[in-house]
Amino acid sequence: MKDEGFTLLEILVVTIVFGLLCVALWQGIGVGTRGWFMAERRYSADVAGEGIEDALRRLLERAEVPDNANTPTLSGQVDRLRVVSWLPEKEGYAHEVEAALGVNAQHELVLRWHPYRRADCPNEAEVPHEEVLAQGVRDLEFSYYGLSGGRHTWQSAWNSPHLPLLVRVHVGFVAAGKNWPTIMIRPLLSGAESG
Repeated sequence: MKDEGFTLLEILVVTIVFGLLCVALWQGIGVGTRGWFMAERRYSADVAGEGIEDALRRLLERAEVPDNANTPTLSGQVDRLRVVSWLPEKEGYAHEVEAALGVNAQHELVLRWHPYRRADCPNEAEVPHEEVLAQGVRDLEFSYYGLSGGRHTWQSAWNSPHLPLLVRVHVGFVAAGKNWPTIMIRPLLSGAESG
C-alpha cells in the first residue's frame, strides 16, 4: 500500500500562492483605508469651509447702512475688514455688532466683535469677543466692487460711506493642496443709500 499525501513541492507551491494572495489582500485593504481617510478628511474640510462661508455671508450680507453720510459702516484693506452688521440668532437677527476679520500671527482666521453703539457713550470700551473661524490660514484677501472715479471697478481697499456692491473673499492655506473657492458676497443694502 502506497502512502498518499502531498509532496513537499506541492505544499511549497500552495504556501507561496497563499502568501501572494495575502499580500494582495493586505495592499487592497491599505488602499481602501487610505481612500476612506482621505475622503473623510476632505468631507470634514468641506463642511468646515461651508460653515465659515455661511458665517461670512451672514455677516457681510447684513452690513448696515450708515446713519450719517460720512461714517462708513464697512471699511477694509486687502487683508482685513471691519463691518457694522447684525449677528444671527435662532429667530432672526438680534444684535447689532461692530466686527473685524483678519489673520493673526498664529495663522488663524479670526472674527472679533463687540456690541455696536450708535452714540458716543462714556462707558468703558468692552473687551471684544473673539472666535477662530479657521486654522492654518496663510493669507486672507478681500476686494471690493463699487463706484470709484465715476465707474464701477474692483478695489483693494474700501473706505466709502456707501456699501460696496460686492465683496470678494479669498482664503489661502499653509497646507499644500488645501483651498477653498473664492467667495462672492453682496451686502443686501448696497445701493439702498443712493436710492
